[in-house]
Amino acid sequence: MPRNPQNAPADADVETPAEGDVEEVGPEATADDAKKTAKDKTPARGDLPAGYVTPVGLAKELGKRGLQANKDGVVLTEVKPQMVYSYMKNASEKDPFPIEKVTDSIGVERQALKLDAGIAWWERKNERAAARKASAAEKVKAAEDKKAKAAEAAAATEAEATEEGGATEAE
Repeated sequence: MPRNPQNAPADADVETPAEGDVEEVGPEATADDAKKTAKDKTPARGDLPAGYVTPVGLAKELGKRGLQANKDGVVLTEVKPQMVYSYMKNASEKDPFPIEKVTDSIGVERQALKLDAGIAWWERKNERAAARKASAAEKVKAAEDKKAKAAEAAAATEAEATEEGGATEAE
């Protein structure tokens, strides 16, 4: 197991390079060389066709338009791209996310969607979520009403039993 020379005892044998063993390095690359290589590189992604955006672009537009709210109903000005990708992956089969494969300006195939189709899908998603929330609230209210009626019925039955002078279960 090799030893770390910094932690080696003072009497340990440590190799040091001889004067002739030193390797000389040529002049380092200048900033001009770095600029030349950056200009020679082609971009990894080109421009999308008109009207198309990436999922990240959709997230930015949703934030600008205020189409996303948190659980407390506060409108978010920033929508995380992860949220859009999650909805892409988990969209229902009845209303799939409108993602397409398009070829950009340099010939690279990319995932993109039409902005208006993405916004329309997101608004439908918000409507579905609001409908689910309203339905859940109705179910809770119905359950509470049923419980209240059962309690009233039990109280009425008990009151009738005491008025008649009959024996109740407690007696």
